[in-house]
Amino acid sequence: MPVPDSFFRHVTPYGTEILVEPIPHVRSCAVGFWVRRGSCHEALHEEGLAHFIEHTVFKGTERFPDPESMSAATDRLGGSVDAFTGKEVACFYGKVLADQLPDLVTLLGELVTTPIFNGEELARERDVIIEEIAQSEDQPDDWVTEIFYGKFWEGGPLAHPILGQRDQVASYGAHESQTFFSNTYTAPNLLITAAGAISPGPFMDLLRPILDKLPKGQPTKMLATHQITPFLLNENRKALQQTSLVMGFPAPSHRHPDRVAAGLLGYVLGGGMSSRLFMELRERHALCYSVGSYLTHYADTGALQIAAGCAPKQARELVQRTLAECARIMALGVSEDELERAKLQSRTSLVFSLESSNSRMFSLANQSLQQGQVYSIDQQLAEINQVTCAQVQRVAQACLKPSTLGLAALGSRRGCEIRIKDLVA
Repeated sequence: MPVPDSFFRHVTPYGTEILVEPIPHVRSCAVGFWVRRGSCHEALHEEGLAHFIEHTVFKGTERFPDPESMSAATDRLGGSVDAFTGKEVACFYGKVLADQLPDLVTLLGELVTTPIFNGEELARERDVIIEEIAQSEDQPDDWVTEIFYGKFWEGGPLAHPILGQRDQVASYGAHESQTFFSNTYTAPNLLITAAGAISPGPFMDLLRPILDKLPKGQPTKMLATHQITPFLLNENRKALQQTSLVMGFPAPSHRHPDRVAAGLLGYVLGGGMSSRLFMELRERHALCYSVGSYLTHYADTGALQIAAGCAPKQARELVQRTLAECARIMALGVSEDELERAKLQSRTSLVFSLESSNSRMFSLANQSLQQGQVYSIDQQLAEINQVTCAQVQRVAQACLKPSTLGLAALGSRRGCEIRIKDLVA
């Protein structure tokens, strides 16, 4: 993988990749241990295990054998430590002052090499995760998105809920955790990224004891992604005053040459206060308070999603006007002014996102994981600037076909559901 001169890259003989971006003018540093393994790598009997592991490694390791000592070690860093699980990765990361870097690396290394999986602690954390699932179900915006994913990629690994199902999570114990961990947290599955007040040589010295502990193993392969399934789903739930909607179309994958143009299309559709959907749905017709569109990329597929919430009686009109706007972009394209505003938003978002050691560390990881290459900020800006109106229209025509639409609506009143005939622009 090529990297610009300002970055350091090393790959161990067993496949662990290390990426470092020194930033001389800062006094902080950020480090992330990324496992190329998320919910889309789980078998059906393993749903939620990637997320379960992300929680439970914090309950005790060889050096920090219980939650109290783990919490004390975290607090002594003076910075922050956190973790998350996605569809394709799990990540453990932290940000500290440069003097605390050795302790941060030690703690993160413990999480990915020597967790204990104590039965009593696992039982307590199961209850916490089940509460997390319940909380997600109580938030309509979160839950309608989960419904959308489950139907749009129905039958495939991307449909797996990251948090898992209650009954499955309730069954996970030390055996399931240790088996999953041993098969997953291996040298070729690990990416380590760092940015800030870091020198690559000393940083590699800190990593060596951790790298020596990693099982060699084989890289985990993602299960074959099921084809996208167009659908219309209305789900009713009591005590909701609004209908929450997610509409989605197939979109380019991480490495597709049209991914940047698709992102700019998302900005034009619903990326700001002058976007087409904001102006049409909120400003002209007062159908909703907020509406937005965003792109979700994965290794071999993606989705251009539109999310909104409105009164149940206005849901049908909102859907009809949204699809009419999509049809206009397909037929007439976007104007030079719209595209320039979208490019400015994209450039600004990119530059703002790279103004801290933490965000630079995340950028390194995302580029390696998603594009398989690290680009300088100038290269990324050039990619944005090169997109043309013709390219955006071509991408719109490929993506925004009504026949490929998936739509999930979560509301409380029967009789106001979206109908098939509402999906004709």
